[in-house]
Amino acid sequence: MRTRCAIALAAGALAALWTAVAPAAVASAGSAYTSARYTLRTNGYAFGQAPVFMPDGRVVFGKDFQKGAKAQVYIARKNGAALRCITCKLSGPNNVPAVRPQGDWILFHSWHGHHLTIGSPGYGGMGSSLWVVRPDGSRMTQLTGLDAAHGSGEGEDDYHAYWSPDGRHLVWAHLNWNFITDGGQGKWDIRVADFVGGKHPHLAHTRVVRPANGHWYETQWWSPDGKGFLYTETWKTAVDTELFYCRLTAKGCKSTQLTDNPSWNEQAIFTPDGKDVIFMSSRDSPGFFNTWATLTRDAGLTSSEDYLLILPVFEAAYLQPVAEESTDLYLLDLRTRSVRRLTRDGKDGWIVPEFTWDPSRKHLWFTENRLPPGTRVALPLDAVKQLKAAATLLRNPPTPDVNKLLVGDTALPVEQRTRILTPHLHR
Repeated sequence: MRTRCAIALAAGALAALWTAVAPAAVASAGSAYTSARYTLRTNGYAFGQAPVFMPDGRVVFGKDFQKGAKAQVYIARKNGAALRCITCKLSGPNNVPAVRPQGDWILFHSWHGHHLTIGSPGYGGMGSSLWVVRPDGSRMTQLTGLDAAHGSGEGEDDYHAYWSPDGRHLVWAHLNWNFITDGGQGKWDIRVADFVGGKHPHLAHTRVVRPANGHWYETQWWSPDGKGFLYTETWKTAVDTELFYCRLTAKGCKSTQLTDNPSWNEQAIFTPDGKDVIFMSSRDSPGFFNTWATLTRDAGLTSSEDYLLILPVFEAAYLQPVAEESTDLYLLDLRTRSVRRLTRDGKDGWIVPEFTWDPSRKHLWFTENRLPPGTRVALPLDAVKQLKAAATLLRNPPTPDVNKLLVGDTALPVEQRTRILTPHLHR
């Protein structure tokens, strides 16, 4: 009898122990994306930078077709068919769309009505405000830059806005150079607001969740649970861009640093299970920015003055021919902090910018850019290879692109292609 009781007690204890341990084991289990095989292919139609999706699978993107309308937001099928402009009623450029998860509104960034403009709407610079429009092009409404008493957004910039998974909130980065009527000092902050739809869409309860401290900010995608979002911040040393996660609190952000590498670490999105982060980095591509970031880290220069440095450094590092930086996609396991390289397009000079999951959450889409081969002087310098490329370029000079938007960009044409990265999961 005592033996049976002892066995029963032992069994009960083991069962209780398993019950206590099992949830923790499940919670700490790794992501299937960490060790998955990934394949990469090129879409037959090249969309503009930062394509996003309607719930029905149509693609929404900004592009300048160089027919006089400047950059506008378009909607089309994945093969480019049924192309339709949805912002052409508004003077351009209008760019960088973001589709509300419900599919009823499309946010975009616009220079419309602003006189001080630098860079490109939605990507950073000056002069961009947030707007929304219905997918059929109706009900176009401005959301930011409406305060007439403080300059109506003149000398400011709202960019890289993203919807929360439930479509009730927006996050974006804000720059304020309006020192005349809005106390601007040329610094960035991060803002979150509630979106109120209906007959008169507008933003409510706008709050600053990361302060204007002189660091450069760029907001990225939300976490699948909607509790926070990814963002980029120059951190510690000058123009050293690192990734962070902001878990929203009553006072702003509880921030977690995700990367620590002297390179350009930017665009970022969660894997659908929320356990990994896919991000863009220049860490394996030697160029101007990586050299700069390493030198400033070694010299101990701080990021408090990045509001004066970020634009010229960015201009010197990307889409210019000498020591141009290129990037690839990487995967960060949030549990182990291991980093895995997913693409190798950077070795051929490609720059991976914004990316997004398609509605099935099985394929990651992005449109990458590069200067044509032969126009770039890459690091480390291969003199013989460079002289051969220069000779080829002189025999077949490219047609100049006079429609470049950024201040320091060359007039060299930019090549684009849309790529699709697919993880093959084994569950």
